[in-house]
Amino acid sequence: MAKNDPDERLVYLACQHIFRGSHSHVRKSKVIRSLIQENKPSLTDILREHNIDRTVQVVKKLLEDQVFDDTLKAKIRFPELFDVSPTQSAEREASEAEAARGEASTVREISEREVSRDTAIVSQAKPDDEGDRESKKSHLEREPDINQAIPSLYPVYIQYRCQHLITTTIQNLLEESCFEFAQQHFPRILITKGWDCPEAVELTAWTKLISQHPPQPAKVINKPIDELFGLLHELRHSAVHRLRKTANSIERLAENAQLFLEALDDLDRSEKVSVLRRELKGAIEELKRNKDLLEGKLQTQLKNIQKKRAELDICEQNAIKSMGIDDQQCQNDVAESLNGAVRNLISNETQNANGKGRLFSRDQWLYESEDEFPRADLTIYSPELDEGSSTE
Repeated sequence: MAKNDPDERLVYLACQHIFRGSHSHVRKSKVIRSLIQENKPSLTDILREHNIDRTVQVVKKLLEDQVFDDTLKAKIRFPELFDVSPTQSAEREASEAEAARGEASTVREISEREVSRDTAIVSQAKPDDEGDRESKKSHLEREPDINQAIPSLYPVYIQYRCQHLITTTIQNLLEESCFEFAQQHFPRILITKGWDCPEAVELTAWTKLISQHPPQPAKVINKPIDELFGLLHELRHSAVHRLRKTANSIERLAENAQLFLEALDDLDRSEKVSVLRRELKGAIEELKRNKDLLEGKLQTQLKNIQKKRAELDICEQNAIKSMGIDDQQCQNDVAESLNGAVRNLISNETQNANGKGRLFSRDQWLYESEDEFPRADLTIYSPELDEGSSTE
């Protein structure tokens, strides 16, 4: 086991998905250990190098410092984990701008075709498809590198249920404020039209009426009134037609609503929208930091995978090369064995052949020289014969 505690940064990356939400408030070591054991498969690398006791200690320290609970504190503690390259920043800005153009196109179509609610809803779906195609096109046109394997988590969206709750709440505040403004400045119109409550009139109708009886110039915010009304229409269409909006677009609509309420001198509702805006902005920043962390984490993982893949490629090449070398060595060994067997065989045959050749040669010589043998014998023993002859 390692003697040192695990690196806090590595522990945060490994456990960030575990100790969030209600689990970010855990402080007891026993509960921390239990959660780590439940998620042991995802903590294999950490627990392989460090025992669970040391890991629990580091997690406990990070929990006490609220690092898991707040990505801003995590960013202050581990700034390198949230670094974003200029290329990534440019791509994210482009994705936000593209989404905003799609949303504006949707609102424009709805406004132009609001004679029929059905056609308005149909027109709502078209830009979404176009946005998907543009997103896919943009993805395909990126230069091939490791970043291409990272799916972008931008633009930033919040859950639609939450978005709808925010837009409808702001819309209700605006309609209430418009109704009170009308009661103060042109009550006869309300009586004539039979508008006895804020819900009796849609926000777009209120804006048309107020545009004919605008607030006092001193109370008009330094922004064109037409732009204010245009964004109010966008807010209404988003709520009524269930248009999916980026988080930044929702915040922009909330800001415009706040300015409009200030123009109507409705400070109470303006403050409510302001509080909602602050919460929304905080949530957007939290989402962005979390997305940056996740994309950076994936990028690190992909680099490690790429490195391991390169190492595996080398292992594969070495394995193939080793197989060829082993096969060649086997061929050499077998060839040497066969060569030795053949040499032994030839050596034995040569020895046998040499021995049999001498006997055969002598016999053959005797056989072939049978006619000449007497002459040869006489030649050998002729002196003795001569001596015998002379004695006689």
